[in-house]
Amino acid sequence: MNCNNLHLKHSITRICTIIILMVLAAFPATAQRYKSISFSRHNFVDTVKIEIWNGAVIIPVEIEGKVRNLMFDSGAQTGFWVGSIEEWMQDIDSIRVRDSNNESHKTTRAKFPPMTMGSVVIENYSMVVNEGLGNFVCGKIDGALGFDLVAKGLSFKFDTKDSLMIVTDRKGFFAKEERKQPALKYDGLTHPRVWVDFPFSRVRMLFDMGYVGGWFNLPQTLLNRWSSTDPKMRQKLDESTVQVDTSISTQAGLFGAKKDSVVDKLLYFPEFKMGDLTFKEVWCETGVHNLAVGSAMLQHLSLIIDARKRCLVFLPHNEIPEVIVENEVSGLSFILADEDDPHGVMKALVRKDSKGYQKGIRTGDYLISIDGIPITDYCTYFFLRQQKEEQHYLLFRSPEGEEKTVEW
Repeated sequence: MNCNNLHLKHSITRICTIIILMVLAAFPATAQRYKSISFSRHNFVDTVKIEIWNGAVIIPVEIEGKVRNLMFDSGAQTGFWVGSIEEWMQDIDSIRVRDSNNESHKTTRAKFPPMTMGSVVIENYSMVVNEGLGNFVCGKIDGALGFDLVAKGLSFKFDTKDSLMIVTDRKGFFAKEERKQPALKYDGLTHPRVWVDFPFSRVRMLFDMGYVGGWFNLPQTLLNRWSSTDPKMRQKLDESTVQVDTSISTQAGLFGAKKDSVVDKLLYFPEFKMGDLTFKEVWCETGVHNLAVGSAMLQHLSLIIDARKRCLVFLPHNEIPEVIVENEVSGLSFILADEDDPHGVMKALVRKDSKGYQKGIRTGDYLISIDGIPITDYCTYFFLRQQKEEQHYLLFRSPEGEEKTVEW
């Protein structure tokens, strides 16, 4: 389920969200690679000022005398670099990896020079390098740190209320804070996977902090498979279904975008649980490819990842083990037009009878401007939709040339 709030002022649409959040998998010699990572300090506790972006955590890390902004991506088993090979990268080799579309290709891996995170120096850290991702992050991040740092023994507290990160290698350091807080065990050394209790079933999902601004992904293909063998599940899903529609699902990974015409559903859940933490009033779309929990919840709570206990501990901002989501599914998202398309850069995807549809937007309409500023490239769109104004004016043009202005 793609449970994003698709308001322009703080949303991440399918195409840009999942491009940034690719999941790397199937790296060779995983255990050996983790052993090679080392830290300049031991028995330490460090506090670092961070940025919170739609729930995603961005950490300042110094590399070769320059501060780089690296997202912490629990869905990636090692780090990745957005950009080309640099002269200071070492031990460059070619490896085969899979992206979030399950596409497998050879790509480049490089060992990075010592990286300073707060007062800790990380040595012998390897990252996958991919220049193509730079076309979509628009300078927001330089790369990401992966879950291998947790596998190596580092525990983290991400204080999303005060934009602080506490990192430590001490066993039991967060024990006092963790007491009586909603918690959830994760399994898996390379990726943290957790159980989520939906009204229709209990589902094992990837906890992916790199899925920026997203709530949950649950693919319609999996729903179809499960419900075909379980009549009770099918009945519960039917009870949760608000609407069924045929639409285009776009998801991009390390090796490019994948587009499918799918029959997806709009679902409403009065509540579901992650361990002892309850989420209420959640609207979800199912036109996605991968199975993951995203970073949107971190807009409502802080998080401890306890490496020794293999546990996620949730610290809700409202100090009760319950989050009222009340997300609105507008039915409007965007995909990139073809490079040689003379009509525009961004094309609308609109769910029939949705809020966007009712305002006159149709699938295939081109987004021409936002508040009078022309959308001439993807990055213009990327930054304009992050502005905090309550209302925006979107100008659309149909393939036949009809223009319409929509207040959003």
